Amino acid sequence: MGVQVQCELSESLGPDYCSTLLGFYIFTGEDCTSAFKGKGKVNPLKKLEKTPKLHKAFRQLGADWMVTDELQEEMESFTCIMYGQARMTSVDTVRVKMMRKMVCLIPHVQRANYRVALYKRADKAIIESPKPHDPGMGWEKTGEEEVLEPVWAIGPILPPSLVEVLAQRAESEEHAALDKVTDYANNNLSVGEVDGEYEHEDEELEMEEIELEDLFSDDEDDE
Repeated sequence: MGVQVQCELSESLGPDYCSTLLGFYIFTGEDCTSAFKGKGKVNPLKKLEKTPKLHKAFRQLGADWMVTDELQEEMESFTCIMYGQARMTSVDTVRVKMMRKMVCLIPHVQRANYRVALYKRADKAIIESPKPHDPGMGWEKTGEEEVLEPVWAIGPILPPSLVEVLAQRAESEEHAALDKVTDYANNNLSVGEVDGEYEHEDEELEMEEIELEDLFSDDEDDE
């Protein structure tokens, strides 16, 4: 019964649309690929339904182990649509309104392509595939233990000019904070004030000695 329902559903949706679902599922996040924050799958899927021109791109995911420039551009276009910027085709342009950049999207597409390629060859007993940490696959080995981790970006996340400005600002703020500490120390822990505290204590001791002398002198007068 379940198989019959699934067949009816696939027939109603059509082979063109159904063939995009594997690529869409992995591109929007699964066990080994990260998801787009706050997007989920339902809304992006609705947008994919309304954009038939991008169905071919999702069908092409995993057809080859390497991502072509054309496929990368199509995935970039869909990412812009997914973030509500359908008139834009560059995530670098959309990044003006959101913190998203091409240097992060490229390795994401590479990982999605690698995963889809494995699924599409799952019916084969032996798969001749590149290693996930090979160039262009979206992963890398890091540390002494060579742990497999995603390549989160293939370039600087922030523009170098902005990084330089932030570094200069942080340095100036650090100097300003150090100057405040120095001024506070000079104004509140000066040698004169410390000496004054000791002088005040000496005066109190002298007064106590005078009071004791007066006390004993009174006793002698009484005798």
